[in-house]
Amino acid sequence: MNKIIFVPVIDYLKSRKKIFLKFIFPILLGLIALVFALLFDFGEERVVLEIFSDFINVQINIVAILISFSVAIITILVSADNENIRQLKDRASSEKLYKEVNGKRLSLFQIMLSNIAYNTTIEVFYLIILIAFSLSKTIVPIVALKIILSFCVVVIVHIFTVLLESVSQMYLTFWEKKE
Repeated sequence: MNKIIFVPVIDYLKSRKKIFLKFIFPILLGLIALVFALLFDFGEERVVLEIFSDFINVQINIVAILISFSVAIITILVSADNENIRQLKDRASSEKLYKEVNGKRLSLFQIMLSNIAYNTTIEVFYLIILIAFSLSKTIVPIVALKIILSFCVVVIVHIFTVLLESVSQMYLTFWEKKE
């Protein structure tokens, strides 16, 4: 696979300070889901497979919608030409929150674009993983399905938190400043 596909992910991870904070909440929820799944008996194997299948199918639908939403945000961002966008392109990002990439301080516009491109890339790869899980569910042991379920919780919560951050940034970009 061409490494250009991973550029949004690499730039996102390289440009954020305290990146681990974006993963704490999703990992905690994933661990809670794992403990819950391992402690409680959901019945026979057929029932667990049905629950897993339903969960994966819902995830596939959600992620497909999120990919469309993320692509729409990118389209709006790169095609908008107004004073707010021009100001974002000219304003440097905070030194407290963001690192330089390739020796240059990123603009706020680049930060927003980086957020959305990162999220879209993660969503596409997650969709591929979900399809693989869906196709392999019958050959995977039940305990592994429960671990996969907790992994899915981590990834989807992470996607949602980054998406919420991106939506907030878009909102603030187009919000008229109040003096």
